[in-house]
Amino acid sequence: MALDHGILNVPLSKRGNIDAQLDAYKAQQAAERGAKAKADAAEMRVLRARAKALVDAADPAVLAAAAARSGSAVAAVKAMLRSDAHWAPARVIRTLGGAA
Repeated sequence: MALDHGILNVPLSKRGNIDAQLDAYKAQQAAERGAKAKADAAEMRVLRARAKALVDAADPAVLAAAAARSGSAVAAVKAMLRSDAHWAPARVIRTLGGAA
């Protein structure tokens, strides 16, 4: 925001209540952040449910192949995918099929 030198010549009493303006701006920003956070949380809940359903319905052959590639047990791969379904559901959806 550029400094408007013309307004500096106007007395403080004529400029308006800067504190009230700042408070209103901060309240507006907080409301926008809150609405965005709610929307993001709702989207994340949907993605998590979809990813967990994909992990539960995963083909055992696909899990066995992934376990062989990583050198770990099938149960460990499924546990890792289940964890990723919570923390990074888009990655699990991409990995197990489906567009995220």
